[in-house]
Amino acid sequence: MDYAIILGGGKGLRMGADIPKQFIEIGGLPILMRTILRFREYGDVCIILVLPKDQQNYWQHLCQVHHFTEDYQIADGGSERFFSIKNALALIPDDARGVVAVHDGVRPFPSVEVIARCFETARQTGSAVPVIPVVETIRHIEPIQPQAHLQPFPKGGEPGGCSGKSNCSLPIGRAGGGSSTVPRSEYRLVQTPQAFDIQLHKQAYRQPFNDGFTDDASVVEAYWLKTPLQLPQGGESKSPSQEASPRGGLEGVGISLVEGNRENIKITTPFDLIVAEALVSSQEKSGKGAHV
Repeated sequence: MDYAIILGGGKGLRMGADIPKQFIEIGGLPILMRTILRFREYGDVCIILVLPKDQQNYWQHLCQVHHFTEDYQIADGGSERFFSIKNALALIPDDARGVVAVHDGVRPFPSVEVIARCFETARQTGSAVPVIPVVETIRHIEPIQPQAHLQPFPKGGEPGGCSGKSNCSLPIGRAGGGSSTVPRSEYRLVQTPQAFDIQLHKQAYRQPFNDGFTDDASVVEAYWLKTPLQLPQGGESKSPSQEASPRGGLEGVGISLVEGNRENIKITTPFDLIVAEALVSSQEKSGKGAHV
């Protein structure tokens, strides 16, 4: 059995809405429902929806209003993403075999092909993270040295007398810092779902929490750094289904990257809502349906 953990927590402060962003409607349907339906479109996976306790009653109300009857389990959200996923993983049997994918509930547009690619790659290599190329120029900003002498700001707190102007530059580089262009071909933008062998993921989430955990791949990588590489005889790592070591020979083999889809945006701001509405409208006009 494969699993999909969909994270529905969050207050949506950047959205500035009266309700959490995952409950906002696009094309007449709450974002979170669209996300669940996308995974249902992919195939038969056990969905675990993570919601804070104080949002669960409102979610049930929305389900009644929209006649939403999809099958899923609910796990309580935690104080951090790490603990939310840990609560969801606790609902998966300890002896389960297969793949678990973790997805942001406010990403309702992963293509079915990308979801399938993540599950199948993780089934072969133990991990799969969807990424897309960076299309804009990137500059790396060097940190300003604390001991450096800063040019005093004028009254009003704006550098260089910029108060009231909209085209002022940031005071970068005047105190030992600076910026430089980096080759964008060496970077990728990371998306979800991030998929992993179930046993590997459970082991990784038995680590203590730290602030360096920004996504599931970072949790698994930290686990690998702490766990000596154990390869079976012959020097090659086996597939997740082969158990030459307690973790199936998956330690330290690296995160597998797969091609994502650019429409798979994370809806966090009012501008993202405009884009999402346009995507739904375009897909409906093309005959692909409201949930494609």
